[in-house]
Amino acid sequence: MAKAAARSAEERSEKRRTSLTTQASTRRAKAPLIGWKKASAMDAPVVIAGGGPVGLSLGLGLSHCGVRSLILERDEFVTRESRALVIWPRTLELLQGWGAFEALCDAGTWRSAFEISAAGAGDRLVRVDFSNVADMLGPCGALLIPQSETERVLRRLVSESRHCELVAGCNVTAIEQDEHGVTVTAAGPDGKTESFQSRYAVGCDGAHSVVRHALGLTLEGVTYPARAMLSDEIVSGPAWTPPSPRFSLQHPAFALGIEYAPNHWRVVSLVPPDLDDESALSPQSHVARLARLLGEEVRAETVWRSLFRIHRRHAQRFVVGSVALAGDAAHLNSPAGGQGMNAGIQDAGNLAWKLAYALSGDADAVALLASYDIERREMITGGVERFTDVLTRFGMSGVKILGALPIRLLGRALREPGMQRKACRAIGMLGGRYTKSPLIDTRHPLAGRRVDDLMLSNGARINHERAGGAALVLVGTVDLPTLDAPIIRIAQAPKHWHLKSTAALVVRPDGCVAAVVEKPTPQRVITAWKKAFATPMSSA
Repeated sequence: MAKAAARSAEERSEKRRTSLTTQASTRRAKAPLIGWKKASAMDAPVVIAGGGPVGLSLGLGLSHCGVRSLILERDEFVTRESRALVIWPRTLELLQGWGAFEALCDAGTWRSAFEISAAGAGDRLVRVDFSNVADMLGPCGALLIPQSETERVLRRLVSESRHCELVAGCNVTAIEQDEHGVTVTAAGPDGKTESFQSRYAVGCDGAHSVVRHALGLTLEGVTYPARAMLSDEIVSGPAWTPPSPRFSLQHPAFALGIEYAPNHWRVVSLVPPDLDDESALSPQSHVARLARLLGEEVRAETVWRSLFRIHRRHAQRFVVGSVALAGDAAHLNSPAGGQGMNAGIQDAGNLAWKLAYALSGDADAVALLASYDIERREMITGGVERFTDVLTRFGMSGVKILGALPIRLLGRALREPGMQRKACRAIGMLGGRYTKSPLIDTRHPLAGRRVDDLMLSNGARINHERAGGAALVLVGTVDLPTLDAPIIRIAQAPKHWHLKSTAALVVRPDGCVAAVVEKPTPQRVITAWKKAFATPMSSA
């Protein structure tokens, strides 16, 4: 089933590549998608400030849980630039659970492996092949898709959901909360303001978040001394097509290029410290950068470019009362590794089901939101920031000092299967563990981690059976009375799960293992479930 799903994704991607070429100019124009409309009179339990990929994903996640949301987005049109360019496997799992996987694959290019080549000679430096983790991941691969397409697809899916409403062209200006809930004030295209009442609000409104400022929070951390140049290029030239992705390790600065649609390239390069902003933005400097990366004979039309500082920053808290932050509003990360947008969508995956449980009336809402704050800050600071920091510092100084040597040594190391698996888990965002959450029983090493998407005896996989919901995964011969939870059975667990006997795994809707109950009894399982969801579980 995993191979069939991956093959289907590749076929859809290949079909889409032709249409992307003919529609490129249209895609980059300001094309409204669902035209902005006034908010309905219904009270939405959750108001989301910001309708980019993170806010739209949160709306879909809430909709999957049956929770209504109102998304207020400043821009009437989707972004014109490619910006975030890749959706990694961990993020795809969440989007698949919300029914967005196939639509996104139709709009992007499926990659089961990434081969990074050197500019100039074109020899392969590094290969990362997701088939090496096929036992724990299905389908195996990542999706190359410009953010403009991601937003277009997610907006359409939101418009088709009866639980979501997107109001585009509506700028959030203020937010207040009291013991009764949250009041969000926004201004429409005509400048007139309107207030929306909700039980919870989430700021997904980017690096300059109005919501974050209203909460009195700032982004703390590091701004790197380096500057980076991002650009979208339409490439033409000889019949020979440069392999993608490709590194330029030549002095004076590191550069990376990746073709995300036929003849459409994203280029990211570091700017030498002795080059001022005006010189860095000059046509001569830009042409020289592209020549080092793509070759002298290639011609490029620059569609968009941006010079910016690189940050590693996050808010002191991701939750204050009934208001949460997600995505760039909560944390800014280096573009190295392409994990920023993915981390934001994973924020949404963690938060959506917790808001749904909090709104149910039976759960401990304070504990649920506190766990979101603790878990996501731990994952950002201990995972995403560390990974992107290593890549960024290598690009800033490692290339200048050591050149291609570390990358070539890494390429050799990745020929070993164990190293390939580690690389796939790191770049695919499949690792990491929540160790500080009050809702997770961390006594077992599997708890706090993503559940492996194992193949089941019926040919399906765990995530397919969960369908974006919570589940009990029973390992071995476990005889329990019927409990009020979906049950998935596997005959034998893989060795790296470190199970000594029969067990019951409490798996949350975001795919995280909250507890491992070995030699389970009904009472022990019910207790573990109650802790994981801050809500009771009953036997049928």
